[in-house]
Amino acid sequence: MVGLLTDMLHHLDIPSDARLMSVSASTDPVDGSMVWTVQYKALPVTPSAHYAREAGVQASRSTQALPGLPASRSGAVRPESPRVPAHAAFLGLPSPPVPREGTGLAPAMPPRIDIPTSMTFPMLQTTAAAAERGHLMRCFQLKCIVQTYAWGKIGLDSAVARIAFAEGALSDDIALEEGTPYAELWMGTHPSGPSLVVLEQPWKTITPLSEWLKHNPELGGSKSMATHKAHKGSVPFLLKVLSVRTALSIQAHPDKLLAQELHAKRADLYKDDNHKPEMAIAITPFEALCSFQRATSIVANCAACPELVELIGEDSVGALDQAATSEDDAKPALRQLYTRLMTAAPHVVAQKLSNLISRIEATVEMLRAPVDTLALRLHTQYPADVGVFCVYLLNYICLKPGEALFMAANEPHAYLFGDCVECMATSDNVVRAGLTPKFKDTNTLCDMLTYKDGPVERIQGTPISKFVTAFIPPPDVDEFRIERCQLPPKSTSPLKFVDGVSILIVVAGNGTVEESALQPGSMGAVQSIAVGTVLLVSAGTHLTLKTFENGMLAFRAMPRNA
Repeated sequence: MVGLLTDMLHHLDIPSDARLMSVSASTDPVDGSMVWTVQYKALPVTPSAHYAREAGVQASRSTQALPGLPASRSGAVRPESPRVPAHAAFLGLPSPPVPREGTGLAPAMPPRIDIPTSMTFPMLQTTAAAAERGHLMRCFQLKCIVQTYAWGKIGLDSAVARIAFAEGALSDDIALEEGTPYAELWMGTHPSGPSLVVLEQPWKTITPLSEWLKHNPELGGSKSMATHKAHKGSVPFLLKVLSVRTALSIQAHPDKLLAQELHAKRADLYKDDNHKPEMAIAITPFEALCSFQRATSIVANCAACPELVELIGEDSVGALDQAATSEDDAKPALRQLYTRLMTAAPHVVAQKLSNLISRIEATVEMLRAPVDTLALRLHTQYPADVGVFCVYLLNYICLKPGEALFMAANEPHAYLFGDCVECMATSDNVVRAGLTPKFKDTNTLCDMLTYKDGPVERIQGTPISKFVTAFIPPPDVDEFRIERCQLPPKSTSPLKFVDGVSILIVVAGNGTVEESALQPGSMGAVQSIAVGTVLLVSAGTHLTLKTFENGMLAFRAMPRNA
């Protein structure tokens, strides 16, 4: 924000003795431009300052003491040293001119107050209790973006809504709408949904997280930005809460090389050049389709679904059967079969699906195969969509709360129902080909997939303390890892410091978090936290969670190797 505002503010007719009250940013709903709002409070003009101005001498601007900054010990006036008002130093504005000697008139000047002319932006806030112990606060509340995609759960049925509009959340400027689908809560620096840092001291400010990190680099640690050196100020991961009512699209995420190619060709569709490996941890039972079933299982499903065979051809099924039974590489045959399905003419797909659904509905419900029941369910959500046939090819999985699923680049998947916490590399690149009204890039999807077949592994996580479980992606993913903190009522759990910035969100329960840059157990600043609280945690910060009668469920995301 310094870079954006410094060159503009000095052109404004702002009284020299005004006090900066707040700085905030918003997006213009018409053209999408960023709108900055800077509020000042004009202070009364003293008679002496007025007299100096009337005499034609520019009075030295008075300074305003900031909370936590002491006045000069001597109180002496040193006119040879320019004094910068609090808001000028805060925003990097130029220093006011010093009255020249020999003018015959000394300007009216208050006692000297030492204000640093160069400081981090925004200044780190503190509390009275923390200041007594010499601590700056190291955890800062974030205001986060809610995405209202059509597939989200409606109103308070959505965990996203219950979290985003809870008392612990910073959502006082928007109101819950019961008929709105609340799909995702984003926490990070991705430009499609950037989080904002909210400070109450020394004045209330709302600052984009990316700007906050640019101007307070010491908060990030040595490893926080390691994976995004080219993107100063960005967090290497994107943390989300998802609430899924209807199926998301049949999709895959590109690897880094493909992401760069797609972004260069279609920046309107693929808005960044990064890959997007992701991990989902279930909050409620969470259903998904992911990766291809074993080739033998796909052949068996085709044998039981003549409508699918008519669509893709008996020869493609036979080729896959031969590869599976002879232990040959099944990938070429699976690629051919899947490509035929996804590129089939829409009117043919619609006819074959109509035949399939008629056959399923004519079957007694208790005799229907589970995969047929799932196909019928998805068809009610996306009639005549080729993605319905994917249930016969992809693995169906239902995660229990606390179980996780990792999706590597170039693997097909679709989330079907439930609530989860999801973490990924900072990207919003999605290649879609079914179960969606959005743009389908079918050829790209069919070309990019790995076509690995086999069952999906549920990730149980690794316990790292009594109440904390770590979920760590494969070694080639260094952008993130996640900690799940499940605390029973009236309990305490330390969270070790990490050499990188992290984000903590409370999704259930309440309590307090105590922070310290020193050893665990030392006194530090304490904040109350509850459902909806999202905190940016500085690198090297020890945290201690304490719960009340309700216990707590929280998640913390951080760079993998921090």
